[in-house]
Formats: sequence, structure tokens, C-alpha cells
Amino acid sequence: MSRADLAALQEARLLETLPFVYERSDLINSIWRTAGVHPRDIRTLDDFRERAPFMSKDVVRQYRAEHHDPYGGVRLRDPSRLVAVMSTSGTTGDPALLPVTDGVPISGLGFSRDFYEIGVRPDDYVFIALFTFRGCGWEMPQRLGAVPVLFDHDASEIDRFCRWALELRPTSMFLLSGYLINTFATEAERLGYDLTDVFSSIKGVIYGGEPLGTRARATVSSWGVELFDHSALGDVAWAMECREHDGMHFPEDLAFVEHLEPGGRTPAADGELGELVVTSLDPHLSPYIRFRSDDLVRLTETRCACGRTHARLWPVGRLGDETIVNGRVVMPVDVWRGIERVDATSAALFQIIRPQREVDSLRLRVGYDESLTTPVSEIRDAVVAAVAAELDIEPDVELVPEADLLKLGPPHKIPRMVRS
Repeated sequence: MSRADLAALQEARLLETLPFVYERSDLINSIWRTAGVHPRDIRTLDDFRERAPFMSKDVVRQYRAEHHDPYGGVRLRDPSRLVAVMSTSGTTGDPALLPVTDGVPISGLGFSRDFYEIGVRPDDYVFIALFTFRGCGWEMPQRLGAVPVLFDHDASEIDRFCRWALELRPTSMFLLSGYLINTFATEAERLGYDLTDVFSSIKGVIYGGEPLGTRARATVSSWGVELFDHSALGDVAWAMECREHDGMHFPEDLAFVEHLEPGGRTPAADGELGELVVTSLDPHLSPYIRFRSDDLVRLTETRCACGRTHARLWPVGRLGDETIVNGRVVMPVDVWRGIERVDATSAALFQIIRPQREVDSLRLRVGYDESLTTPVSEIRDAVVAAVAAELDIEPDVELVPEADLLKLGPPHKIPRMVRS
């Protein structure tokens, strides 16, 4: 679809969504009334960009606390019927409940495109290794007529996963994380499985949750696996790589995305760093309208080599993730590259410890693999040297067993910023 036709479709869906949500979501109604704006004031996308108020996770949490509403005001009132509840992971604060109401959410149809891009077809098996808080991930391949096979996102499932992969020969897997990559690398060998055989039928694996490090990508590549990086789109939808692996496409017919200067209203330049602001064009999924995600991304609308006209993005970090060390900006992804190069810390489980955004020194808490015989002092020296080589900043490193850090969040990711 041409960019012009896509914008026309977005406008039509937005103008249908706004009054529907305004009349049924207590939070959206409150935000818009406070701003003195009504859906009838919005007739075009430009009107929306100029007049629509923003919302944020903090606004949802505040409404939840003040009104004792577990959904933070985003659950739609009747006639919509609650049919499912999902949630965010909660790594940046309390998890937000995401109510799914009656009707067929068109967002699920969009995700099916990504499975089709990987090569999933009717009657194929798709292995789903998700988390209970993420809800109905199995529905996406089902829409293509494929058969989901469910696993917990946990090390205890490696044996069952490998046995069933060799028997059922699945076409795809959703979701692989840094945690599972390292678990597969150690457990499969211990159990006597050849991962190149285990994954031989799989045309593509969807990765997500946190940045994908160079070392982790190389490890999976050695198994003969093609990874498709995936990211959330402001708790509204998602973005995923195509076979070009040049940025993540997101479904612009299902979500209206703005790429703004961080914290502001001015559009960021194409290809430059900006804040991701998302509006759902599917009112049956959580009705987030002009949601400031705090996610920093580079974004382009230029046509991809795969032929798609839908825009692409590259996640960089979160708005609150910037740490200023003696005037130097440090993002978690910068630290990541150094830590993953050390064998004992290749899982890149770490936290930046700071009392405030601007600090005099870079303090890190880093998880190490206790199964190795390398002395802890040598591991610490190697981590300090690797991070210093990457950032030209010598960090103060505290080493802890990986298991201790994994207790702090869902198994695929942990809070990266910690106040001290």
C-alpha cells in the first residue's frame, strides 16, 4: 500500500476509534476532558497531532492507585465484554494489566503476517515458549491454520523442547531470549542433543525481550538458526524484522505511530533518534491513545528492500536509561557489548547502579556463571577491561551469581537501572 493510501486508512480508523474509546474508557475520557478536547474536534491526522493529549505509564498507574482500578482506567465499559487479561512484564515498574475485550482484535491478524514471512503455513507446528503474563500468543499461528505447541520459558523445558522438535519438526519458534540462548547452549550439550539437528526444520525463530548481542546472535547462527528480532510497540502492538534484517517493521494499519523529539511534540527527523508515541487503531485491544512509550528509537519511512512500505524502527533504549558519567552519555546497550564478550558473563545479565541520572563513576552489578572454574577476581578484571575498551570508562564492578539476578524479573529480562 502506498504511503498516501496508508495514511488515509489510518485516518479513517483513528476517527472511528477515538469516539468509541472516549465513550467507554474512563481514563481516556478523563485525560481528554482535562485537556478540553473532544473526539469531534479531531477530523484529520493533523488535527490529532496538534490537539490530542498524551498519556503515559505513570498516568495509568496514578489512575489505578487513585481509583482502585486494576486496569488503570483503560478497560472499556459495556457493551464491550472482557474476554482475556494480559500484562506488561513490569521491568520498569509495576506490571500494567492489559484487558482484551469482546470482538476479534485485528492486532492478532497483523502478527500472523510475521509468522507467514518466516515461512509458517497451514498444518505446520510452531513452538511457543512464552510467559503466562503475556497471554494468548498461541492464537497468532492458529490464524494461519498452524498448530501451536506450548512450552514454559524455562530451563526445565529444554529436554522436552529438544525431544519434541526432533519428533514434530516445527517450522518456527516464538520466543527466544538471551536467557534461553544461554540455557540451550549449556543444557542441550549436557543432555546430549545436537542443536543443529534440533533446529534443522525451523525456518526462523523470533527473538525478543531485550537487545540481541553480537555474541548471542553468533551462537544461534552456529546452530543454523535465522533469528527475527522483535520488539513491543508501546504496549499497543509490536515490530519485527523481515528477511532483510534491516530494522523492524510495525503494522501501520493497526497502530498510528509518531516519532517525536524525546519528551516533546516536534517530529524527529527520519532516521534520527526520537521517542516512540503510539495510538491503537484497534479499540478491542487496550485502548492506548497517544501513549508516550519512553522508548527511544531510530525510525524511517523509506521503503524496505523487501518491498514493504510500512515503516521500520531500531530500538535504542528507554528515555530514562541515559546515564551521564562525567558528561558522557552511557546507555545499557553500550555496556552490553563489553560484558557479553567475557565468557563468564556472556549472558549479559547486569544492572547499572546509580543514585541519579548524572554520576561521577559507572557502577555495575554483573551476573557471572558459577559453573565455571575461573576465579571471581579474574572475571571481574576481564569485565572491567572489556567495558573500559568499549566505553573508554573504567567501571566499578560488583559480581553476583547469575541466579541472583534472574530472581529480579521474568526469566527473559531484568531491571537494568537500579537506584542506590
